[in-house]
Amino acid sequence: MFGILGLIRDISLLAVLTAVILGTTYALSGTVVVAPERPVVATATTTESGTTPENPATALETTTSTTPLSPRVEDAPRRPVATTTPPTPKPPTPEPPKPKPAPPPAPLPKPETPKVEDLNITLQEAIQSISSLAAGQSTSSPVNDRVRGALVNIICTTQASGPFNSISGSGIIIDPRGVILTNAHVAQFFLLKDFPTPNFMNCIIRTGSPAYPRYTAELMFLPPTWIRDNAQKIDDESPTGTGERDYALLRITGGVSASVALPSQFPFLLVGTQPPDIGSDVLQAGYAAGFLGGITIQNELYASSAWTKVRDVYTFNANTVDLFSLGGSIVAQSGSSGGPVVNTDGVVQGVIVTSTQAADTASRDLRAITTSYIIRDFTEERGKSLQAVLSTERLSDEVEIYNKVYFPAAKAALVAELVQ
Repeated sequence: MFGILGLIRDISLLAVLTAVILGTTYALSGTVVVAPERPVVATATTTESGTTPENPATALETTTSTTPLSPRVEDAPRRPVATTTPPTPKPPTPEPPKPKPAPPPAPLPKPETPKVEDLNITLQEAIQSISSLAAGQSTSSPVNDRVRGALVNIICTTQASGPFNSISGSGIIIDPRGVILTNAHVAQFFLLKDFPTPNFMNCIIRTGSPAYPRYTAELMFLPPTWIRDNAQKIDDESPTGTGERDYALLRITGGVSASVALPSQFPFLLVGTQPPDIGSDVLQAGYAAGFLGGITIQNELYASSAWTKVRDVYTFNANTVDLFSLGGSIVAQSGSSGGPVVNTDGVVQGVIVTSTQAADTASRDLRAITTSYIIRDFTEERGKSLQAVLSTERLSDEVEIYNKVYFPAAKAALVAELVQ
């Protein structure tokens, strides 16, 4: 028996000695033995902005944990590092193209009517052009119909031979009370009504297609600076101009006869305050008469209109868009001066003013001054905004101011050139 007890004691001592050597923890009847400490790898931290640790070397150091792990917990999976994609640089906003300086002066419509032999075209080409004018050269559309409804022909005839011949131009009604926007080189002949004799020059307003005599009119405003710079061209054989300040206002005053009554409201178009962009679609209209004789102009003058695109823009003094080119079309003829250029909404954005010379209309470059330029310059020339003038309750008051302040000097400047 003692031999058995001794054997048991030896086994127990051996077990304790083994435990001490191996350092293993076991729970035997409430006795606790500390388990060996395991090396723990310290991980580097990241921020939500995706930055890396300040000292990358610390991410590789090992530390000894003093916290007992019972049982051992496996390392948690590494959380993905949040990264931030650098913002894509925003491309710079391209600046709108700056308008070019205004081109050299282009021809203005001749006061006299050109003849076929002067145009370097065949008689057949002239006949085809006349047929195109009669057809209108335009697909019917609501915008085109509105433009033609407000389009007018301004024709001035003389009683007998004198220092100048009859002229024909175009205009557009911009106020329901009958205010017409046209060119100064067309409206200037209203200043010569009584030169060289009373009622020598008679200017009337015609509408429709063919143009039919409808209304009388009077000059409402013409820029004094334009007269100062262009009066000497009144009797030029081939006058030219850039289009600068080449605008004027007329006011319809009555019918040409007792049988023609004034409507309660004239068809009219709104005047735009923004210039067109290069490439934008616009409709141009006028009473083109370049290939027609005097009798035809008086009896068979048809309105013409055509859609086109803005080809280029120009400025007179600064970076404002004051003038734009339209290329060639059936409208690029004498007689279209003062006609409107409208956008796809029927808002007037320009007034036809000059055209380059070429044997056929397709090769010409028709140009128009912008209404935004007219609005700015009107305020400078008149000392009052165009909107304020059109808001006047009695338009006749504006006419009276012009007749008293501007008319005498403007007429005197033209007459001085004609009597030299």
